[in-house]
Amino acid sequence: MTRKVDAKTLVGVLGMVAALTLALVCWRSGLTTSTFGPIIEGAPSFEGTHYDGLWISGAGLALLLAGLMAIDVTRRLRMAYVASD
Repeated sequence: MTRKVDAKTLVGVLGMVAALTLALVCWRSGLTTSTFGPIIEGAPSFEGTHYDGLWISGAGLALLLAGLMAIDVTRRLRMAYVASD
């Protein structure tokens, strides 16, 4: 009983890792944090975070793509396992 994993499955795994990496890069590019000093003396300083919608949307789409690739890789591995029996 040998389980054969074809090249498409390996490409799917690499694509999934690439899509997850792209999602992380997009997410980090979409966040901008700015530090502001105190407005009046004795008040604490504060930070503001700006979320850029295009980068966050790109991260969501890359995450969706990685999830679809994970489903496809799981299906391919399951079909290879069933076919080997």
